[in-house]
Amino acid sequence: MDGTDAFRAKYFAEKDPEVRLSLLESSGDKEPEAAFLARLYKERYSDPRNPERKVDNWLWKFVYLPGLYKKRNISKSAFQKEAGLTIKELHLDENLTGEQRELLYLEFRNAAHRYLSTCNGDRYGSRLFGLKKATPEEKKEKAAEELWMMSRGIALATGKTVSMGLFQKALFDELEDFFPGFRTVCDRLEQQFFK
Repeated sequence: MDGTDAFRAKYFAEKDPEVRLSLLESSGDKEPEAAFLARLYKERYSDPRNPERKVDNWLWKFVYLPGLYKKRNISKSAFQKEAGLTIKELHLDENLTGEQRELLYLEFRNAAHRYLSTCNGDRYGSRLFGLKKATPEEKKEKAAEELWMMSRGIALATGKTVSMGLFQKALFDELEDFFPGFRTVCDRLEQQFFK
């Protein structure tokens, strides 16, 4: 494993933004696409209202997008506008080099990994105001539904399946590690979409 591969293995496996920043800064210009990674980091973790504070803007998108998908038929123009802004913010309509697309894919997987790590908590997937706890299997199914809605569901609803292909692939590849049986959930959702 050369230096670039070792850096990428550490950087994209890490969930903590501060540790990721330290890794990024220590790589300097040794990483061929250091400027692109620095740009992704800044966009993902900078709080526009308070630059001193770190927030994960992409994690917020992961929470927000399933709700946007569920409201797609209430106001179609508002849905299209919001989905279009998200596609732009996630660089999915940009003309990227092959290397930049690979880094964006890995960044999406990192964000999906961080999101999925929150899906194991006691409150995730609970019902009846938190009184009925979800089973581990129910949590996995709910996470699969949410990742399908935010990637494939929005792609189908907007007609942007090509633009969102990289995002969907990254999310589904990460979901495969979390919940190997997720494809049955996705197939069911796809059938419901086309009814």
